[in-house]
Amino acid sequence: MEKQKKYGIYGGSFDPIHIGHVALADCAVRECGLEKLIFMPAYISPFKQDRHVTGGHDRCGMIEAALKVNSAFRLSRYELNREGPSYTVETLRHWRKLLDGELCFVLGFDSAVQVDTWYNGEEILTDYHLVTARRPDTDYEEGMRILESFRKKYGANITVMNMPPVDASSTMIRNLVKEGKPVTGLVPPGVEEYIIEHQLYR
Repeated sequence: MEKQKKYGIYGGSFDPIHIGHVALADCAVRECGLEKLIFMPAYISPFKQDRHVTGGHDRCGMIEAALKVNSAFRLSRYELNREGPSYTVETLRHWRKLLDGELCFVLGFDSAVQVDTWYNGEEILTDYHLVTARRPDTDYEEGMRILESFRKKYGANITVMNMPPVDASSTMIRNLVKEGKPVTGLVPPGVEEYIIEHQLYR
C-alpha cells in the first residue's frame, strides 16, 4: 500500500519572514516527512488589525527570497487573493479538499497554545495535525500543560518538535531596520537584500 503523502500549511503575517520561521518550517519538513510546506501569508490577521501590515506583494517577495532554503517550500497567495480577515479554519478546509494526503498545520508555539480561542478553534484541534516547536520567549512548561489539555479534551494530534529555540521576531527586525541597524543573521540573506532594496520598515 502506497504511503499517504503529507503536506504542511504555515500561515502568518511574515512581516518579515525570519530565521525562526525558516527553522521551524525546515524542521517540520524533515521531522514530519512533508512533501511540501506551503507558506500562507495572511491578508489581514484578525489579531493584528490594529497594526499596519506591509503589503502582500512585498511580504510575498520576501518569502520568495527565502524559499531556496528548502526545495519542499512553496508560497501560496490564497489568503491574500481572498482578501478580508484570514481565518485559519477556512484555509485548512480549502487545502484539505485540494491536496491528496494528510494536511498538517505548522505554527509557532505561542500560537499553538491559543488555538482553542480562535474562530472554530475546536475544529482545528480535532481535525488537523498541529506541528510546533518551543520558542525562547514563552513559558514552555505552562505551554506544554495547555497542549496536553488539548490532547485530552479534543483528542488533538500535536507534535512538539525538538528544535533549538531561535531568538528572532518580526517585531524585533522591524524595529532594528527602523533604527538603521543591520539584521544580518536574523533573516535569510535574500530577505535582507529585499528589505534594503525596497526600503521597507523605514
